Amino acid sequence: MNAQIANNRGPAKAAVPARVGETWWLETPGMRCGRISGKTVAGGWRWKNSSDGQVWLWLNRSGSGLLWGEKDRFILKPGMFAMTGGGKPADWSCMRFPGEHDVEVVAISREWLEQRLGSNPSFLHPQLGKWLLDGTGVAFCGLMGVWEKDLCELLQTTTDISQVEQHLLEWAGLRLLREQEMDPAPEVKPALQVAQKRDAVRRALDLLMRRLHLPLDLVALAKEVGVAPHHLSRRVSHETGKTLQRHLRRLRVERACQFFDSGTAKVAEVASMVGYQSLSHFAKAFREEMGNTPSVWLARMRRC
Repeated sequence: MNAQIANNRGPAKAAVPARVGETWWLETPGMRCGRISGKTVAGGWRWKNSSDGQVWLWLNRSGSGLLWGEKDRFILKPGMFAMTGGGKPADWSCMRFPGEHDVEVVAISREWLEQRLGSNPSFLHPQLGKWLLDGTGVAFCGLMGVWEKDLCELLQTTTDISQVEQHLLEWAGLRLLREQEMDPAPEVKPALQVAQKRDAVRRALDLLMRRLHLPLDLVALAKEVGVAPHHLSRRVSHETGKTLQRHLRRLRVERACQFFDSGTAKVAEVASMVGYQSLSHFAKAFREEMGNTPSVWLARMRRC
């Protein structure tokens, strides 16, 4: 594969520089990887770039900032991620507030993702499906899950292009596919083969993500991934720092944000689609994960 890696700075995390800055450390046809890192004391820091029709993935490990384009605006706090761009070439600006920052940035072209995941939009995240089909713009932010954190760790520790591509496709396949009870489309299956071989913890979380409308059944879940229920429960808590029930809540809230962002704005309908029969329980879970109620979240989205 034709690619260029910056010789003066690979992806391994360096000491925090005196001032925040950006660098692209990997560039290959259709895909680039970069990083924003450093410290800003006062006045913030701003980076303006054209999306050139690509989708940009922002993985915000530390520090807070603002992303905005022609119509959309997001506040990114530690532990959040965003997808921006797509559509026609347009400018997106990134501002970082005072503090120390560590953000992984991946830019992927429509052709790059389509060649590897296929062009069947019915199996993809709603916005990614529209993007692959007709070039519609993409704008979404949410909480990082175990998949984004895995990708972050990989981007921080390797210069191997094949590993980066493999993990990026694994992330896309696991994260961007809609919930499906049926098997994925044939063109999508190759991108999921690596993910399907992951350990019991990742497989369990993947199954949770695809069945958000169902209550947690630990016995059935453990049977599917091939371990004892108590062993699975302990492994998930030990390896991720969260219980399965907490993961389910977080995944449900993340999916609710996606539905809100894609235009499904009725709170009661979204609550039901992500497994909540009680609006009060949904509102409480949403507030605990996002810091605001669903109605406040929607109001802020409409103002952006």
